Parts: sequence; C-alpha cells; structure tokens
Amino acid sequence: DVVNLIPLADQPRVKVAVEGDPERMIAMGDPAELDILVSNLVSNAMKYSENDSSVTVTLAREAEWVVLSCEDQGIGIAPADRTQLFREFFRSESPEVKAQPGTGLGLTIVDRIVTRHLGRIEVDSELGEGSTFRVFLPGD
Repeated sequence: DVVNLIPLADQPRVKVAVEGDPERMIAMGDPAELDILVSNLVSNAMKYSENDSSVTVTLAREAEWVVLSCEDQGIGIAPADRTQLFREFFRSESPEVKAQPGTGLGLTIVDRIVTRHLGRIEVDSELGEGSTFRVFLPGD
C-alpha cells in the first residue's frame, strides 16, 4: 500500500508525494512482497536524496501493466554502476554512496520480487540529477 509509505518521510529533509489513484491500481501479487518492493525503492530514494528534496511515487496503468515509478532528485547513478545495480552486495565506489549505510541487497530483493511477479524494472538516472525506477507488474 503506497499510501502507507508516507511515514518513511517523517524526516524533515525529504518530502514524499504519491500521485495516481492507489484504489484503482491493483497489481497481481503477494501483498507482503510488493510492500517490501515499494519500501526498498522509496527508502533508497530517500537515502540518496539531498536535504529538502522530494521523492515522487507515481501509479499509472499502461495497457495490462500497473506501473509504479519512484523518482528522486538525488545523487544519481553512474552509467558503469547501472549494469550492476541488481547484483547481490553491489555498492558503488562513489563517495556519496559509501557515506550511506547499506548492505547492497535492497535492489537485489526488488529485482527478485519483480521477477517472481512476472514483471520488469527500468532505471533512468543522471549523475547529480536523480534517478527514476519504473516497475511494471501485471494488473488485474
């Protein structure tokens, strides 16, 4: 439930906005796993965002897919790192990434959940400008 993510942003430094109609966006899948997927994406977006920036979670329909987008205005991801994002224990060598705690498992978990749900994930990112993760899951 995307609306339940707003408490993650209780930190004064990051604003989380949810766009779309969660009541009309029903993805087929395990609710607990989908909650983990969304929580991991949003917490990563918040972790790598600057003070007073925002994270936007958007829900939309594209044909048979429910599309969840998580967009931040954070540090971005280097092109060389994008190919390894979903590998277990991968963490960028970037000093901004190393400054944040993490295990390198969050995106691996996201990728496995997406795969188990017969979906796909796309990543767009520019260094210094932020990242957008788009998850496509089969809809009802």
